[in-house]
Amino acid sequence: MYSKRIFAVISLMAVLAMLITACGAGQTPAEGEKSLTVAGVVFQDDQFMKSMTQGFEDAGAKYGIKVMTANTNNDQSKEAELIQTYIAQGVNGIAIAPLSQDASIPNLKEATSKGIQVAITNMNLAGDSSWLAGGYTSDDATNGKIVGTNAAEFIKANVQGDVNVAQVDFDHQIPEQSKARYDGFYAGLDAASIKYNKVAAVSANMQDDAITKVADMLTAHPEINVIWACNDGGTIGAVMAVQQAGLAGKVFVFGYDGGDQQTSMMLSGENILVGLVSQDPYSQGYKAVESLALTLQGKSNPDKGKITVVPGMYLSSTDAAGVNAWRKANGLAEITVSAPEAPKELVVAGVVFQDDQFMKSMVQGYEDAGKEFGIKILTANTNNDQSKEAELIQTYIAQSVSGIAIAPLSQDASIPNLKEAASNGIQVAITNMNLSGDPSWLAGGYTSDDATNGKIVGTNAAEFIKANITGPVNVAQVDFDHQIPEQSKARYDGFYAGLDAADIEYTKVAAVSANMQDDAIAKVADMLTAHPEINVIWACNDGGTIGAAMAVQQAGLAGKVFVFGYDGGDQQTSMILSGDNILIGVVAQDPYAQGYSAVKSLALTLTDQDNPDAGKITVVPGTYLSVADTDAVKKWRTDNGLK
Repeated sequence: MYSKRIFAVISLMAVLAMLITACGAGQTPAEGEKSLTVAGVVFQDDQFMKSMTQGFEDAGAKYGIKVMTANTNNDQSKEAELIQTYIAQGVNGIAIAPLSQDASIPNLKEATSKGIQVAITNMNLAGDSSWLAGGYTSDDATNGKIVGTNAAEFIKANVQGDVNVAQVDFDHQIPEQSKARYDGFYAGLDAASIKYNKVAAVSANMQDDAITKVADMLTAHPEINVIWACNDGGTIGAVMAVQQAGLAGKVFVFGYDGGDQQTSMMLSGENILVGLVSQDPYSQGYKAVESLALTLQGKSNPDKGKITVVPGMYLSSTDAAGVNAWRKANGLAEITVSAPEAPKELVVAGVVFQDDQFMKSMVQGYEDAGKEFGIKILTANTNNDQSKEAELIQTYIAQSVSGIAIAPLSQDASIPNLKEAASNGIQVAITNMNLSGDPSWLAGGYTSDDATNGKIVGTNAAEFIKANITGPVNVAQVDFDHQIPEQSKARYDGFYAGLDAADIEYTKVAAVSANMQDDAIAKVADMLTAHPEINVIWACNDGGTIGAAMAVQQAGLAGKVFVFGYDGGDQQTSMILSGDNILIGVVAQDPYAQGYSAVKSLALTLTDQDNPDAGKITVVPGTYLSVADTDAVKKWRTDNGLK
């Protein structure tokens, strides 16, 4: 009897313990309040949708709502089947990223007609939204344009030559949304006046598919240098394809959707993913379930019956702090970014073709501009040797210099080699040549106009001849046809055009080619001996002018033979001011300004600054200096740093 009583007491205690345990197992709804269940539906298993799902679940946890998650896997029939299942189960609400305005919305409206509250994400509903508990989306076109606008700035600063754009869309999946995004991107480029070619497009919304398709696209179109990807998976896949192809720093990706992988890629320093617009899928998901909770619990819901745009934010590889702030705000660990490498030293080769005063002044211009802009200048002299010029250019290509400032020897032989340097990423500026072809590939070009300058001297020589020479006018010529024939000819044709325009009757009695002073002295001396009737000498360059004046002086013909020349300098202007009445006048080019401007244009281009002289030839005007205006000669000397 005693044992039976003990058993009864133990049994009663066990029952009470079970009841207490059952009551403590979960939160029992208050009397009259039923448990709420919401379906949270996405359409693919990428990072964007995972973040949205997390938003669904976190809002459910806050508001005490059970959230059943599901994925339609981009299958419209599966989406319809899921909605019908939720109607049959009598869930309280559906938070969903629909697949289509046309096919999804009618099924969701049917759910609302059965008393189920509905909130949508990732879609800007085209029709009436009053039936929704809430709608949350980004504005696809606006977000696309945000990326296009920022991409335009990057392209202007970093892409030279043709801009060839490839597109990774999701037209096969949600065509209207995909199109809004890429139309927005191109609108951003157009607004910034970017000229671009759309060379290829693929549809790939998932990472693995995008890797394969973008790899094939890069192989088929090696000219691609910009890729625009319209969603999360497409962006990640495009970056990985560029990386695997070894095209980092050559093909630049811009994308749509922020996430752990994308922001990690931007901060990796590999220079592929330049920027993207970050939607906020977490907030969209969270707000969708929150709006359902407020409505179902009879609380005020400010978003009911409308579509709310969740703003997009541009994230860029150039703003590591901004990217890390976004990561932290989205529950991701900050990424330590290495300090940027010290700026690469800029090295420019400054090349001339002979060692005369004109070219020395040009070299000084190279060096002074280098000092001002912090650029190392490597000077060289081709010594009028075309093969040496070609060898120097190839050496500079192999050394990967930053730029070449050069006085080329020939339009025909020099320019192809310099274009090869440009094709290897070396900036090129030329001096002392008026390029006959397209100059768009140049950082700058600076020259005198040879024919115009020659005519300036001829016109002034005609005035002198009329005033000072009686009898026949016998002209001798010192050219440099052996060196740069087209330039030499332009100068003496201009000189004779000046005499002809003034109706000077003259005889061309002799000509020699001598561009260097010592050679000119010897050849002009021989010419004066062979042709004692010479009374005017026209010399086409610096060395020829100085050599001709010295030969006349040595022959004791001062005041009998008059020299006119091309190029100003210390020696020439000293001769004009000497009073020996030999060198009457010269046209002064400005080799210093040509050299200085060439290196300056390279510096501006290489440091991503505005260069107004890029892609064109700029004529540096010539000035006539003569014995008739010694004050002007003295001023020219002062302006050019001479005493």
